[in-house]
Amino acid sequence: MLSAALLAGTVEARAEASPATWQTDEVVVTATRTPNPVSKLPMAVEVITRQQIEESGAMNLSDVLEEAQGVNALEPTNGRLGVASLRGLDSRLTLVLVDGIRLTQGFQGYSDLREIPAGIIDRVEIVRGAGSALYGSDAVGGVINVITRQPTRDLQGGLAASGGMSRLGQAGTVATDGWLSGTTGRLGYSVAGSYYDRDRYDRDHSDLMTDGDDRVIGSGSVALTYALKPGVKLSGGFIYADNQLDGIRTQTSGDFDRSVNSDRLIGYFGAEISTGSESSLTLRASRTTYDWSSDMDNVNALPYVTATVASGIRTTTETTTTTRTKVSQDADQFEARWTGKLNGAHLLTLGAEYRTEDREDESLTLTRKVVTRTNATTGVRTSGPTTTTTTDASSISHDVHNLGLFAQDEIRVLEPLSVIAGIRYDDHSDFGSRFSPKIAALLRIDDHLKLRASYGEGFRAPSLYELYTGSLQTRKSIILANADLEAETSKTYELGADLSLGRFTAGVTAFRNEVKNLISQVLVTTVTTPWTYRFDNLSEAMSRGIEFNASVRLPYGFRLSDQVTFLDTEDESTGDNLLFAPDVTNIVRLDYVNSRLGLKGNIRVVTTGTQSISPTDKSSGYSLVNCFLSKEVSKGTELYAGVDNLFNDDTSAAYGNNEGAGLMGTYYYCGVNYKF
Repeated sequence: MLSAALLAGTVEARAEASPATWQTDEVVVTATRTPNPVSKLPMAVEVITRQQIEESGAMNLSDVLEEAQGVNALEPTNGRLGVASLRGLDSRLTLVLVDGIRLTQGFQGYSDLREIPAGIIDRVEIVRGAGSALYGSDAVGGVINVITRQPTRDLQGGLAASGGMSRLGQAGTVATDGWLSGTTGRLGYSVAGSYYDRDRYDRDHSDLMTDGDDRVIGSGSVALTYALKPGVKLSGGFIYADNQLDGIRTQTSGDFDRSVNSDRLIGYFGAEISTGSESSLTLRASRTTYDWSSDMDNVNALPYVTATVASGIRTTTETTTTTRTKVSQDADQFEARWTGKLNGAHLLTLGAEYRTEDREDESLTLTRKVVTRTNATTGVRTSGPTTTTTTDASSISHDVHNLGLFAQDEIRVLEPLSVIAGIRYDDHSDFGSRFSPKIAALLRIDDHLKLRASYGEGFRAPSLYELYTGSLQTRKSIILANADLEAETSKTYELGADLSLGRFTAGVTAFRNEVKNLISQVLVTTVTTPWTYRFDNLSEAMSRGIEFNASVRLPYGFRLSDQVTFLDTEDESTGDNLLFAPDVTNIVRLDYVNSRLGLKGNIRVVTTGTQSISPTDKSSGYSLVNCFLSKEVSKGTELYAGVDNLFNDDTSAAYGNNEGAGLMGTYYYCGVNYKF
């Protein structure tokens, strides 16, 4: 059906001979650190707009990314964190930014994307392919940049409220968002706040462990600009999110109530200074503080009750254990970037970054023993209860710093051909120095067709978690750190083409990633319970694939689009596929807009193919059908409703211990959105 529609759209477009209009031409900054329309970039770029976020029912950044091309937002992690991987590579090889500032790592070196509510997001820019030439470490698979709400010229604002529940009567959710932006004199401002409260859910009742935890997120953002004088604009602001989780975990030693609390605060201040008619200097300093803690308490203390009898006295000991894990990570970043035109054909960008990170991991086990003595014959208590508490604590801390220098030239010497060349030098306090080059070219054949090609190198510095802290207490393994780890390095090759014919647009990209010194967990001993592993540089990995996207405007306000990725991966040391890298992903959308009636709606079919979930097991593919419909009831006010996972598919094998629609079942929601 999609092929027929695309063919019909192509034929109609040729007959109309309409002017070329690309599928999306938003201006983005992530790909080159300079404003550029997507149509003029030689990279694979996707922009998720505010409207798309609202019409998907997404509650947080992880939800937003689940329907992006080449993104797997379901990679299971300990702690049920929301992470995202690009093009089949591990999520740690994807750099996540918030307003251009690195998202600091938390538990086990991951950044939890569920801590960023959708309500404060204006758009998300995704650049697939190596990005270390501009951003340094971690940008191997690509860069995801979350742009929060920014000041607007005119006064704007809005309120939104929604609620939902699964068909099983679980996951009851209440969410509210509010925002206000504008400009008064020289001052530009944007203020946004979000509150999200969702109950736990459990589709699998074979044990006490909950599939999804109680989750409460409160967040806020403030962005300010001030025109100090002509050619000088100051900017500053902060982003804050408080995240709380509570659920049941089943482990070999029993069932535990696990509560998590995390606080993330990002603050920044900067200036944009005009240094000429076509040049400017950007300065910015930022600080991020992140605190994450987890408490594990016995749900049932009965299995830990012991009793002994001596001299007619029964001594009963009841033991309960509380385990607390705490992560604190602070990061400071200083940036300076100059951009200017040279000879009319070169747009040069020169920059420097200095970043420091300080991390501390703490583990605390409290063992509480209550001793009671009774007469063994009569049962009368003779003494007690007496309570004693013992503490077993450990703490590891470390800090690193990194200096990065980069240069980029956007070259447009010949009108149909444009080239972007860049290189970055990083000096890291732990693993040494690294050069990361990249070159990309775009050739416009005519007004309808353009060709793209790029080559880039990337790297990822080992995290403080991998180098120094590790995890002495996890559900499935003990993980030891390794201070001798080397950086992972990569080479990325990419070829692509984009076609625009009136109502029809399409694009295709072929890519190949080669990663060396891949950091893996190596089995050390099976004597311990659970088994003990250690991080080590062992293997080389490869991922390659083809990305295809197409869109056609149909009559009567309909639009049909498709984004499909075919993926092949390999751990070259074993010959196995990489874990959690689906062989195919496909997102088909049918959108409908009727401005006269004030109606908008869509049907989205999100398909994930087979993927390896362990060295010996594969999960089968699945498709989730999601629907959305809204009606404008008055100027600026719309009512909306939606359904996720319409046919109640169970995808627990693929989701692992991650949360999501596959475990929640069919989820219904509705709400109201007001804008002025």
